[in-house]
Amino acid sequence: MNAGGVGDTRPTRLAVTLAPVTRANWHAVIALRVEAEQAGYLASNLYSLAEAYVEPACRPRAIVAGRTVVGFAMYEYVAAENAYNIPRFMIDAGWQGYGYGRAGLELLLDEIDAEHADAAVLISLRPDNDAARGLYARLGFVETGRRIHGEDVMRRAPCAASEPKGIA
Repeated sequence: MNAGGVGDTRPTRLAVTLAPVTRANWHAVIALRVEAEQAGYLASNLYSLAEAYVEPACRPRAIVAGRTVVGFAMYEYVAAENAYNIPRFMIDAGWQGYGYGRAGLELLLDEIDAEHADAAVLISLRPDNDAARGLYARLGFVETGRRIHGEDVMRRAPCAASEPKGIA
């Protein structure tokens, strides 16, 4: 049955936004969990918020569906590579499979592009994380052949380097 069809019990996807992690939502961010088999893929959100506290270049974001925090992402600009790095990206286990990961990552990339359109974007993943690899590839990331701390690094070219939209 197609999503949204008769007999489909999945909820309708809510509008997705990004929000800074603040005093009002940080508890919801640290309460997010991934599936047990995904737990080894990333650091905890609590660790990530602590990292952002001591590393001011890190920018933590809550991924919000409607009024509910459903995911977490963090990015940083690495001047030496003229690239942004996304060291954390996750969607809570209960909210996976509804398109929130793609929507959240698209919004994150839009935010990054608005800041620095001539910078590439790097994201890393465990070599066996095929779901993430597929999502990242669909959003323009390509394999780099680099492996850092046991994770494969994928790269998206700067949006300023891509072809202008709407020109034939």
